Amino acid sequence: MINLRLALPIFFSKPVVFRAVKVAIIVGVILAFINHGGLILSGNITTECWVKMLITCFVPYTVSSATATMNILEQLNT
Repeated sequence: MINLRLALPIFFSKPVVFRAVKVAIIVGVILAFINHGGLILSGNITTECWVKMLITCFVPYTVSSATATMNILEQLNT
C-alpha cells in the first residue's frame, strides 16, 4: 500500500510536474488529433471539443506523474 504522506509531495514536486507537463502536451496533442482530427483540420472546433481536448491531456499527465512517483518510492525503499 502506498503511503500518501510520502507519495503526494513527490507527485506534486517540480521535477515530476515538469516532466508530466511535457508528456501531457506531446501525448495530448496526439490524442487530440486522433479523437478530433477532422474537426481540427476543418476549423469547425466547438467549445465542447476544446474542453474535451484539455481534459484528454490530464490522462497522460496523471499516468506520467503516478509512474514517476511509484518509481521514486520504489527507489527509496531499496
